[in-house]
Amino acid sequence: MSASGPDTPSSPDRPLAGRTVVVTRPREQAASLVVPLEALGAAVLLVPTIRVEPRPLDDDVAAVLRELSTYQLVIFTSANAVRVFAGYLARGTTEATMPPGPVVAAVGPATARALERHGLACHLVPDEYVAEGLLDSLRGVAAAAPGARVLIPCARDARDVLPETLRGRGAIVDVLHIYDTVAVRDLGASAANIEAADYATFTSGSTARQLATLLDEGDTSGRPLAERLAGVRLCSIGPVTSSVLRELGLPVAVEAGEYTVPGLVAAIAADARGA
Repeated sequence: MSASGPDTPSSPDRPLAGRTVVVTRPREQAASLVVPLEALGAAVLLVPTIRVEPRPLDDDVAAVLRELSTYQLVIFTSANAVRVFAGYLARGTTEATMPPGPVVAAVGPATARALERHGLACHLVPDEYVAEGLLDSLRGVAAAAPGARVLIPCARDARDVLPETLRGRGAIVDVLHIYDTVAVRDLGASAANIEAADYATFTSGSTARQLATLLDEGDTSGRPLAERLAGVRLCSIGPVTSSVLRELGLPVAVEAGEYTVPGLVAAIAADARGA
């Protein structure tokens, strides 16, 4: 692990001074994590492990856009889904926005802010920022009642807990896969530098899986990944990501209390202050 040197002493305001933090988010999303970490004194090692590849505005997408007003509920589970879908609206509809009919739900505040940035209304955000929390918030909501039409624009590898649970409650759910999370094939940093970092951050299960894959593919030592990362405190944005890390045999040292990027940064800062 890196140690705080005399020229970069840590302080309550800069608890990460002298420490290296690995950020595995897609490059186009990394700034929201890199900037606050650097403000806390961290040296950030940017190692994007996935990239987002939007689906073209094809005939199937165009058909959904034509029928948007017939849905009672549209659910967004990521800022990426909002960004891609807003692009469809801009290019594929006359109004360039959502019709007034559907209730629009976001899985958490970051997704809600993405809707706001694109000029789209958000009517519902759960108290717990995971699919299960959103499902709890939708209980008793007319837009998710039996017979209601629900649209979920999402990644191709998105969890199926939302559509399957809503179908089990009687809703008619259409899942529209609008982007792929594509694995990056090159670490972009040396494995030695990653394994020598103080912290590594994961904002999705896919970032964790791909970092593990790339580190294992490039390893010549024969040592287990958990052993090679034993000096790195692995930091998760929430329980879903934590479960993936544990499936990989990797311990979770820090989990955000609020399942957001600011929540993750706050948890890492608190951990560093307590070290």
